[in-house]
Amino acid sequence: MLILLAAFGGSAVAAELPPMIDAHAHYSAPDAAVLSPADVVAKLDAAGVRQLVLTSSPPQLTQTLYRHAPGRVIPLLGVYESDRHKGNWVHDATLPARVAAQLKRGVWAGIGELHLFARDAQQPVFAQLVRLAAAHSLVLMIHGDADVVAQAFAVEPGVRVLWAHLGTVPEPARLSAMLERYPLLWIDTSVRDERIAPDGRLLPVWRALFERHPERFAVAVDSFSVNRWQHYDQVVARIRGWVDPLPHPLKQNLLHDNAVRLFESFRPPPAHP
Repeated sequence: MLILLAAFGGSAVAAELPPMIDAHAHYSAPDAAVLSPADVVAKLDAAGVRQLVLTSSPPQLTQTLYRHAPGRVIPLLGVYESDRHKGNWVHDATLPARVAAQLKRGVWAGIGELHLFARDAQQPVFAQLVRLAAAHSLVLMIHGDADVVAQAFAVEPGVRVLWAHLGTVPEPARLSAMLERYPLLWIDTSVRDERIAPDGRLLPVWRALFERHPERFAVAVDSFSVNRWQHYDQVVARIRGWVDPLPHPLKQNLLHDNAVRLFESFRPPPAHP
């Protein structure tokens, strides 16, 4: 399903960069008011990003961008109509039925991003969404504590989870323990670049973690605001800067191949001529 960047009119410089998938992106109502789908694709081209794992509030915007550029978007079903719902969605007993209905209407590779913390990890609404993800072979993107990730696997051991932002407590030992415990867990690096590479160079403790688990991390930007989109190419350049000195197989895994492995079950319908 991956399509060469050159086919989309990217610059010669961008086309020469190692392939990259942005494993955590947003295109929500404030973004759509400023950036058209064509504008977003132009930003991907300029940064040399082949694809992005995309969610939105409301979720229909993800489908809008997916329909515009299906070869560039790996669509996740966001469960919020707006960001105001981040804090209370898990108490909405009607949500799982709405999500199930939306899964039938669109093309989806996953569900999320779900903002959830340990105090609500046992809520039945969360368990129902985990079961929906597993039943449809969808990836579940979680922004939350380790207890939330653990509860997802307790509900459905076969679900695939993408844990955002190196977790809420980004410490290598904690992350390594989670990866060893849960073989279907992947972790994205979004918004942690200054922490793991404060001067643009990856700290040794983080390099050691990536080398220990070379197939379980994926780089990501997290375009959580219009301003973040406006600086998209700069953020991607910073990511490429700390990844570039790594050995080629690890670099390729972080930039591209691990995201492909995570979403290997995603089979979009064939495009009509």
